[in-house]
Amino acid sequence: MDMLIKIAAVCVPAALIAGALKKDSPAMAMLVALAAGCVVIFSALGAVAELAGFLREVAEAAEVSPTVLSVLMKAVGIAVISGMTAELCRDAGLSAAASACRFAGSASALYVAMPLMRGVLRMIRELL
Repeated sequence: MDMLIKIAAVCVPAALIAGALKKDSPAMAMLVALAAGCVVIFSALGAVAELAGFLREVAEAAEVSPTVLSVLMKAVGIAVISGMTAELCRDAGLSAAASACRFAGSASALYVAMPLMRGVLRMIRELL
């Protein structure tokens, strides 16, 4: 809860400042939004690290391969980063770049998951 209050204390003023600056200085408004985003990301890293530890415990208890967990965590990270980047591009009025970020994120997530897909394909071939 404390982290959420701190994040709101950064984001609300940043949104107001960026909104006020957007008409006269769009570049400065973008920098304010980017700075606020960076502060939020760094604030959330502690929670993400704890969540990753918990997911490792769950995976061990469920006897899930560390490879599967690693792929899952990488794919989620890729989704978060590409989504945030796309939104920043969209806020800057670069909708084509935003779409390209989304596409690159999807392609990267599929690339990261390729070892798992190969494993599934190998199991299917063995069953046939």
